[in-house]
Order: sequence, then C-alpha cells, then structure tokens
Amino acid sequence: MLREPVGKQLLLIEDDEVLCRFLQESLQQEGYSVITLLEGEGIPKMMEHHSPRLVILDLMLPGKDGMYWLKWLVSYYPTVPVIITSAKVQPHERLQGLECGAQDYLVKPFHDRELLLRIKNLLSPASDNSRDKLIQMGCLTLDKVNQTVTTGDGRESLLTALECRLLQMFYLNAGLPLSREELIEQLMGIPYNPLNRSIDTHISRIRNKIEKNPAKPVYIRTIRGKGYYLHIPDEESSGLPASQRRH
Repeated sequence: MLREPVGKQLLLIEDDEVLCRFLQESLQQEGYSVITLLEGEGIPKMMEHHSPRLVILDLMLPGKDGMYWLKWLVSYYPTVPVIITSAKVQPHERLQGLECGAQDYLVKPFHDRELLLRIKNLLSPASDNSRDKLIQMGCLTLDKVNQTVTTGDGRESLLTALECRLLQMFYLNAGLPLSREELIEQLMGIPYNPLNRSIDTHISRIRNKIEKNPAKPVYIRTIRGKGYYLHIPDEESSGLPASQRRH
C-alpha cells in the first residue's frame, strides 16, 4: 500500500467521538489522510509508526491531559506543528498552550473551515524555514520538513517521523557511538529494556533507504558492544561513480 504524502497526513486526538468523526470526514474531503485517537496514550505509537505532518490536539482528554501530551510532542517531535482545540477560553489558558509550544489554539466550538484554514496556513511552503530544513551528510540530503532523504544518485525515500529524528540524532553526534539505551530513551521516551531491539529494526530500514549495499553500510556503522555511529564519507569514498559526484 502506498503511503500518503507526508504533507497530507494529520493526527487528530479528540475524545468526543462524534466530533472526531465529523472533523476526520471534513478533512478527508479536502484530501488529507487523518489518523484519529480518542485518548492520548496511543500518541507515541502513532508518531513512531506514521509520519503525521501536523497534530490536532484536544486538551480535555481522559487520563493524561492534552497539556501533558503537548509537552511530550514538543520534546520528542519539535518539527511537527500542533494545533490545540479546547473549550478553555480564558486568556491565560490560551497563553499557556502557546507558551508550551503549540503553533495555534482554537476555542470550541469552532467551524471546521476555520480549522482547515489554520492547517493550510501552518503547512504552506511559506511557513517552512528553508534555511534549517535541509541537512547535508556527505552525499545524503535529509529534508526535516518533508521527512525525506535523498542519496547522491538521486534516489529519494520517505522516512517515518522516528527515522527522521534518528538520522538527525546521528548527525548531531557524527562519529560518536550511540548505544541502544541512549537511542531508545531519547527518541522514544521509554526506559531501556535489553530485550527491546526496535532500534535495530529502525536502523535496518534506514540503511535500506540510504545505503548502496545495506549489508556493508557506509553511513550508519556498528561498533560491537557500543552501538551505532554515523560516518560521513567524502564523495570519492561514498561509492558513487565519478560521473555522479558533485564538483
């Protein structure tokens, strides 16, 4: 099954099932792919396994409230904009949401067209910071906004949100080994369990997208007993034919 373009994927968290279904249908009519949750506990799994470009977050949720999950999203997915929806109308309540990292705040009840316009505004090309959206790693180009990685021979692959953040973490620590414990705790926000090998799976998927030969990786390398590290080769040693190297 083909995945929807990242720019068309939204995550909607709303505990009112009727309102949730109504907003989902309205946004789908505008061409968006909408993942829905009725509570916040499923957010980490959805963010890990999907690539929502924007999150619509209700503050009044069962269990941990929306403010908790807003802070979690800003901490672990800082490039994904969040629109708060809430019946809280006091100025200090709206200010708190914006100060905690939300990009917008809609007071209930609101018109579905207003939500649509605010989504379009946040996802418009003009809202992207083009100076900060691209990371160059040798012959690899990581687009943080669109969550894609392009190899030196022009092959472009779509990344999940976690894969995108994982590559950024490797880039910020280029040449330094990162243990499974560090990667799991910082990227997933869960305690390390030696039996949890999910990071290995994510790295294997990334290698399939960026390496010419994933069995003999050039970029993401393994140090036995220590973890993984990012090696940024020069163009001559990257495996590209001379005709495809940049001059």
